[in-house]
Amino acid sequence: MAVQDLKESTSSVVSELKKSSDGTNIIKEYKDIFSKESGSDLKTDKIADEGATALALLKTFIEEKKQSTTKEDKKKKWDFPSSPHAHFGKTLDDTFMAFLAWARVKEDKSNVNVSKALRRLESYADWMHDAGSDLIEPALTSESVKKALGVWSFSTSVDSEGRLVWWLDMGNVNVAQMKADFTPEDHLRAFVWYTHALMYNKPAQENGMVVIQNINKIGMVECFTLMPAKLATKLDRLTIGVLPIKMQCMYMFESPTWVNILMKILGAFMSKKMKSRMVIFKDWNELDKIGGLEAIPKGFGKVNGTLEESVIEKEYFAEES
Repeated sequence: MAVQDLKESTSSVVSELKKSSDGTNIIKEYKDIFSKESGSDLKTDKIADEGATALALLKTFIEEKKQSTTKEDKKKKWDFPSSPHAHFGKTLDDTFMAFLAWARVKEDKSNVNVSKALRRLESYADWMHDAGSDLIEPALTSESVKKALGVWSFSTSVDSEGRLVWWLDMGNVNVAQMKADFTPEDHLRAFVWYTHALMYNKPAQENGMVVIQNINKIGMVECFTLMPAKLATKLDRLTIGVLPIKMQCMYMFESPTWVNILMKILGAFMSKKMKSRMVIFKDWNELDKIGGLEAIPKGFGKVNGTLEESVIEKEYFAEES
């Protein structure tokens, strides 16, 4: 168990946030991120049948966006030059379909809010455009990120409700190696690659995703210095407010006091629905909700999970192992 390195209070958490922020206004960043988590439905939004009809309308909207932009640099983002879709065996149409799946109308999933998909897609185009050359040179392939992903020890499975489950275990993260052997750009590329693998996953598109974290009582200073604050908030913006992945819930285990305090601070900026999805558990038996030991990765947290095969790793790394 990690030793808590600061006396924990709201003021100490805020103070450490500022100290570790490298000039980034973290609270402001998360306020903006959470405001975009689920998107919005507007009365003027265009609804279309799912499939080819919705895709054709979305592509029409994209072309209109391109034509209305006078600056070539801004127009170029709509060509998605830094998108790694080809390295996943996908096309841009596959990427667009992921955004359309995210924007399906809740009351009738055969209909899609194409305008809502476009707004999310534009956030994605902006984010990927800003990341620029870091995602292109070298090419964002599975081989190029394999070592950096290794220190994070991610795993994925599909639960009894057909949802993709993303497992993150800080107890299995080699923090010293993470800092010594990899640059912030390495972690950026690894996260972008992995989250695209999640985005293209069919269970995630159809049924959403569950995130399960073993925080492992990590200390405040240790956590805030894992990576630069600017990068951490940038990656959270990608996963929460940009990519077309519906996060159904996030379960957190072994949460230290400072995390509980931070969640209360950030909770002020979350919607009621978002707050209900972020759950801190003290009892590891709560993991029974996702299907029992056979659905829990081997070595995860304080349970004797038996799952040895990770969905993403099996799909993209099986031939390399």
